[in-house]
Amino acid sequence: MKYALVIFTVVLAFACKSEPKFAPEMLLGNWQGVDWKVQGKSDPGRQPEQATFFFEKTQADALSGNYTAAYGSQKEMGAYRVSGDKLYTTAQGDKVEKVVRIVRLNADTLALDMNRGGTPEELVLVAKR
Repeated sequence: MKYALVIFTVVLAFACKSEPKFAPEMLLGNWQGVDWKVQGKSDPGRQPEQATFFFEKTQADALSGNYTAAYGSQKEMGAYRVSGDKLYTTAQGDKVEKVVRIVRLNADTLALDMNRGGTPEELVLVAKR
């Protein structure tokens, strides 16, 4: 019984590690918004198609690089880095690092969990390759 508990604990510890569930290289390229949920529901007031991102690597491992983001007339560019399932961005001229959680990343879909002033949001984007 003791061994079963030890094995269960070890398996649980490995299952809870924050290793990425995706290859960071999949983040590279152009992304276009297709859905923007606020508190779990698609928000008709948002215009996800106006949200675009471009990620390019500057290091050999693709865990960091440069990004460009736009939403309507708002534009931002700077540096990004990936750690576990977190995407950190720092805009040029800004000392504040923002963080979002990567919920899904595959060859054609990028989903980001965000928190804007305590309100949970999810932005879903598709690859524009």
